[in-house]
Amino acid sequence: MVAGSNPAAPTRLKYMKENPIIIIGGGLQGLATANALIDRGEEVLVLERSSGVATQTSFANAGMLTPSQAAPWNSMADIVSILSGIGKKDSPMLLKLDQVPSLFFWGLRFLFNSSKSKYRSNTENICKLAQHSLELTKQIREKYGFDYDHSTVGTMKIFRDESSFHKASKEVKRLSDLGLTFRVLTNQEVVEQEPLLRDVSNKISGGIIFPDDETGDAYKFCKELETAIREKGGRIHVNTEVKKILFNKKKVNSVITNRVELKASRVILTSGSWTSSLLKNTRLNLPVKPVKGYSLTLDTSFLSDAPKMPIIDEGIHTAFTPLGYSLRVAGTAEFAGFNDNIHKKRIDYLYKTLESIYPSIAANLDLDKGALWYGFRPMSPDGMPYIGPTKLSGLYINTGHGHSGWTLAMGSADVLADLMIKKQPKIEVNPFLASRAV
Repeated sequence: MVAGSNPAAPTRLKYMKENPIIIIGGGLQGLATANALIDRGEEVLVLERSSGVATQTSFANAGMLTPSQAAPWNSMADIVSILSGIGKKDSPMLLKLDQVPSLFFWGLRFLFNSSKSKYRSNTENICKLAQHSLELTKQIREKYGFDYDHSTVGTMKIFRDESSFHKASKEVKRLSDLGLTFRVLTNQEVVEQEPLLRDVSNKISGGIIFPDDETGDAYKFCKELETAIREKGGRIHVNTEVKKILFNKKKVNSVITNRVELKASRVILTSGSWTSSLLKNTRLNLPVKPVKGYSLTLDTSFLSDAPKMPIIDEGIHTAFTPLGYSLRVAGTAEFAGFNDNIHKKRIDYLYKTLESIYPSIAANLDLDKGALWYGFRPMSPDGMPYIGPTKLSGLYINTGHGHSGWTLAMGSADVLADLMIKKQPKIEVNPFLASRAV
């Protein structure tokens, strides 16, 4: 089987002496996967279409590594929020009407996984992978001395109404059996953890603190990882766009880029929301959809008192993350396809959420100098990533991590690398296998 015809090649077929594993995508998943394979003795070549690694979805995410945030986004409350946000650009979750037809069958799977039993099972599976991943992130940081503005003070969820607070307090106790550490906080205890919340304390019902969560700048982590990969002999080619993957008798044969055709026997797709476009001619239908998220990063270096505790405002899926001498506000979920437009209401929404939680800080910051960013989260209908081999020999994927890409990166890479060398992974992998879809 050939995915597409073989046009006049950019250059002649290039055979690499080591026949490396080709990894398509140089973000968090691609770099983590490359590192895991190198550590197992494999030769790797990462191909990234941008001018540098981690410049797209991995660039300015919320910066949180949170096993506590394992729940997928298809709870009934989330579904209600999505449906109520149809066409509303100032809603935390926006569904554009023109995307409904393309999301129909994906949406049916999304709804199917919203049943209480499936939602809870998927949450537990993601939590296990997240805990494994966070431990590996700690290990590589300590081994190589990575510096990425990381913090180990934990994270804190806050709740603005009693109903959601009590429901979340009850739900989180189920995850304690998996080793998740947490403490339920009163209104007063929330303010003790982050004194700058005192201005809005009358609007907070309570909170939950997760001391084992961490935060850090994902882009800086990727740059550290890039250096480590290169020093260990891995190769990373930027400005290299993959046009096609060619197959012969349902086996990977070569990869055509804008520069050269590369002979290959093993290829890994870590290209996030763009993975499906590389599978167009393979008859593999990967149910991963782009969900657009925004962040706003503000300089806090001149403030005498800046936030220290990473905060998650559960009701609006918004995170407030101190990263070095800056504060990042990240959130919103926009089901709008690959839409690069930034509506003013989306920017205003981030500003308003900042003002609603840190009014005194918002009044002292120059909001016009904030760095606005958006990225396309690769979302699967059950909230779990697709990891492992596909039905085509030599073709592997590692994508579909949704809002947990940073949290799950090192663990997903570890699982995939073990599968590729026929070694038993350290956690149960069946829930994440790519074969459940492709």
